[in-house]
Amino acid sequence: MNLTTQEVEKMEYLLGKSRLNHLTNKEEYTLRDLIAKENPSAKDNSLDELIKLGLILVGFYILSKALG
Repeated sequence: MNLTTQEVEKMEYLLGKSRLNHLTNKEEYTLRDLIAKENPSAKDNSLDELIKLGLILVGFYILSKALG
């Protein structure tokens, strides 16, 4: 993965927050940048699509950490 541990943790936080509240424009931009770091083609996706992809990326990160 291209993300650091801190970036993955920030993504986890923003994804969790998005389930409870609306993200601010700055938070959405940060989430978009983090996800685009792993998948550049996702930069222009809708917020719902970003959240789904972000959840997959976080799950992949957790799985790879558990196996490695």
